[in-house]
Amino acid sequence: MRRTGPLDLAVPFVVIGITVYVLLRVSYSALPPLQTFVPVPLAALAVAELVAARRVRAAVRHDPDARPMAAIVIARCVALGKASSLVGAGVVGAAVALLIRVAPEADMVRSAGSDTRVAVFLLVAALLLVAAGLLLERAGIDPGSREPDDRGKPA
Repeated sequence: MRRTGPLDLAVPFVVIGITVYVLLRVSYSALPPLQTFVPVPLAALAVAELVAARRVRAAVRHDPDARPMAAIVIARCVALGKASSLVGAGVVGAAVALLIRVAPEADMVRSAGSDTRVAVFLLVAALLLVAAGLLLERAGIDPGSREPDDRGKPA
């Protein structure tokens, strides 16, 4: 498995962002107003992954105070971080699409103003999830090992 790169994050951002924008253009008026608690699960997952990243990094680097972790647990954490960063990028795309759709009407329509606030919170939570996922993914990499893509290159 290779590290998540900018292109890996750009694809779900663009695809989901465009899809959500088109769907919102067609059916926004039929949707109920978004609830304020919508971004809370993403933010909670991001915080949990930040805590896990710290623990995984300490275990991989053999810090004196770190509790040992099984290699399979570290591998699962790396996979979780990769998946979370990709999902977070998609949610960032959806939040940006929502903002583009509702922000112009925020002053005129009450529900659009409320949805704009929710979209901003969702955007922040999703960006936090992307960052936490990338940190968790990279926490499981041994600092003494070389990247698989670097085999033929001099050190």
